Amino acid sequence: MPQDPNAQKTILVVEDDVVLYELIKLNFSRHGWNCEWFDHAPSDMQQLRALGADAALIDVNLPAGNGIDLITCMRADGIDLPIIVMTGYIGSADKARASGFDNLQVLMKPFDLLNLREKLSQAMQAAA
Repeated sequence: MPQDPNAQKTILVVEDDVVLYELIKLNFSRHGWNCEWFDHAPSDMQQLRALGADAALIDVNLPAGNGIDLITCMRADGIDLPIIVMTGYIGSADKARASGFDNLQVLMKPFDLLNLREKLSQAMQAAA
């Protein structure tokens, strides 16, 4: 099997569904990717910056927060990495806000993990 060009990349995963996170982590780790997980929208941008993530997977609907608000804070703080927003539902207001960000794609749940990994890989290559 050829070496994955994204091996040893670090992916920030902000997802409150622990089962989904574990599936993502298992799938990505098989290809040498590292995952850093938050089950809520972290407010400490310095903590996110310290992770040195290469890309992010962020759920829209989070406990005590909204993924689009988190992305707004990240971008305002200069954290400009490729992001895939994962959601089962995105309202028109959040969809409009999401469309204003560069390096951001929306992926509707449920999704295929291979498709997710391919989209994330393409996003990281495009941003490089």
